[in-house]
Amino acid sequence: RVMEKLRGRAQIRRFLKYELDRYLRARGEEQVEELPLARVENQPYIHYRKGSLAMYWLKESVGEDTVDRALRRLLGEFAFRGPPYASSSDFLRLLREEAGPAHDALVPDLFERITLLDARAVSASATPREDGRWAVRLEVESRKLVADGQGVEREEPLDEAVNVGVFLAKPGDRGFDADDVLQLERRVVRSGRQVLEFVVDREPAWAGIDPYNERIDRNAEDNLVKVDAAAPVRAL
Repeated sequence: RVMEKLRGRAQIRRFLKYELDRYLRARGEEQVEELPLARVENQPYIHYRKGSLAMYWLKESVGEDTVDRALRRLLGEFAFRGPPYASSSDFLRLLREEAGPAHDALVPDLFERITLLDARAVSASATPREDGRWAVRLEVESRKLVADGQGVEREEPLDEAVNVGVFLAKPGDRGFDADDVLQLERRVVRSGRQVLEFVVDREPAWAGIDPYNERIDRNAEDNLVKVDAAAPVRAL
C-alpha cells in the first residue's frame, strides 16, 4: 500500500508480478506439502509471496477501511497481553465480521484454501466509431481451480468480478503510467470463454484480464494481448 501510494497504481503491477512469479515457481518445487495461507509455517514463498498477493486483493475487494478496522480490532484485543496470543484464525474471525456476508467466499479462497485463477486474454480488436471513439471487443477465457497440498487441482465454477482493461501501452513496461489507461474496471467473468466490450476515446494498443496481476493466476504471461485495430473507413 505504501509503494502504491508513492509510485501510483499503474506501477504496482511490476511488484505484484514479481511476487506471483516467485510464488508459482516455489510451489512447483515444493517437496512436502503446500499449506493454505492461514496454516502456513516456515514456508516463506507462501507467507511472503502469496501473502502479498492475498492481502492486496483483499483490500481491493473489501476496501482498505475494512481491512484496517479488522487489524485495529485485532490489536485492541491482543496487544500487550500474555497468552493465548493472536493467531491467523483470530484475524479471519474479525475480518469476516467486518467484511460481512458478501465476502464469505473470498476469505476462504485467499486464506483457507489453495485457490488459483486461470485467466487469459484470447484476442482483442478495435473498430473506429462515427463519433471518433473506438469500440473494443476483448475475448477472454477463465477458470477457477482449487488445489490440494500436493498440487492436484480440481475445477470449480467461476462467477466473480475480475479487473479488465484497455490501454495505450502494455502494463508493466517501463514508462507505463496512469495516462496509458483508457479504461480499467471490474467485470463479472464466468468459467469458459466470453466477450467483453468497451468504448474508449483513443485507439488502444493492449487489452487484458487481470492486467495488473492482482490475482493468483496460474499463468501471468497470457493476461494481456495486443489489440487488432481496424483501419478507419474513408469516404470516396
